[in-house]
This record gives sequence, structure tokens and C-alpha cells, in this order.
Amino acid sequence: MAERIYAFEPYAAVAEKAPAWAGVTIAPRRPVTMLDVRGPADAVAAHVKARYGLDIPRQPNTAIGSAARALWLGPDEWLVVSNAAASASPARSDQPDVSITEVSHGRAALRLRGADMRDALAKGCPLDLDPRAFPPGRCAQTAIGRISVILDHVERDVFDLYCSRSYAGSFWHWLTEACAECGYAVAPPA
Repeated sequence: MAERIYAFEPYAAVAEKAPAWAGVTIAPRRPVTMLDVRGPADAVAAHVKARYGLDIPRQPNTAIGSAARALWLGPDEWLVVSNAAASASPARSDQPDVSITEVSHGRAALRLRGADMRDALAKGCPLDLDPRAFPPGRCAQTAIGRISVILDHVERDVFDLYCSRSYAGSFWHWLTEACAECGYAVAPPA
């Protein structure tokens, strides 16, 4: 099997040397599994719990989990992200109403850390990212720099961002330009 190529890594490899002060740290992420799971909430919850040992959020625009996370994307849609490989045949479900689509190769993922990341993201994101309005455990589908992104507030001063793989270069360019004012460092892939 060919080695998997992660979309942001070529950009990270040629990033300029970090300034003395970096208000944002950008790290390409390497989630092994990203699944788009759709269906009635109870059926999806039963399937995801049985197969991945993960609960799904029931409240709009929330995310739960640590090593593996489930993000609410719509009334009948969740994104399951994990660093563990999915069991065989992830696209099959024992539940007839549950649809599972492997989207790992179609999405690129980044992790942002730092005190200035909200200011940098605010340059192109219409959401209020203040911790009081968008606390840890919240997620949203939005546009950042005119690119569709799933934004996941993982923990204090840590965001995971997912965009279409075909927009990885454009998004990297936009993000590094937005972070230039506060300074940014590129960390090894997570």
C-alpha cells in the first residue's frame, strides 16, 4: 500500500523559520480516519458507540471526545475523526438507516494553537470566536478566507480546522498571511 500523503505537509516543510515570538502555532494533522456518518440520531449513536466506542453530540454545533472526536454537522450528520484506523468496511453499518462515507482522503486537517489564533482567524471568519461565544466543545461549518472549513474548538487556545483537500494550498496561503502580523511557527505533524 502506498504511503499516505497529507495535504498540508508539503507547505509545512517549506515554511519560513519561525519568528522570535509566534502568537500562533500551525501543525498539520494526520487523522487516520474521518467518517461522514448520516442517519437518525439514535441509529447513528448506536452504530458509532458499538463500532468506535464514541458517543455522538446531540446538541447543534458541538463536538465531544478526545482521542477520537464526533462533530455535529447537521440534524442527521456527524463527522467522526480518529487517529486509529477504522475497522474493516467502515462504509457498512448494521443499522439500515445509517450511511457511512470515508472522507479522509478528501479533507485536509490543521491544528492551531496560541493566544493570537482567534485574531488571525477573525480576519476571514464571520463567527464570533470569543471563548464566551465559542467555548471548547463547539464546532461549526463556516467560511474562512472564502474557503469552506469545519472549525472545532478542541480545548482552550486549540482549534482543529478541516477543509477540502483541493483547497489546502489556498487555505495554507490565506492562513499564513493572516498569521503574519502576530507571527506563526510551524510545528511537526500531529
